[in-house]
Amino acid sequence: MTRPPTDELGPARGWADAAEDRTPPPGRQAVVIAALAVGVLLLGVQLWLLTVALDLYLSGDGADVWTIALISGVVFLGGLLALRLLGRRPRIRR
Repeated sequence: MTRPPTDELGPARGWADAAEDRTPPPGRQAVVIAALAVGVLLLGVQLWLLTVALDLYLSGDGADVWTIALISGVVFLGGLLALRLLGRRPRIRR
């Protein structure tokens, strides 16, 4: 198999430029990795909460399901807030 050309007009070059644009600035990579670890942890907690809610629902204990679903929603909103905070660009004062 041959590789596609990597000239400036080819798609391979465009993909490389897009990958360079997504790399975090120096010193921010640790923050991104920590946020990813917290996100994976919260995803595991949310899946566990949904599993417990389904188990309670199937056992006939429907009153506690709404509380657990509300907590799961708060975890989801916290993840969206963290995603928004990571997308912010730092302001440079002159």
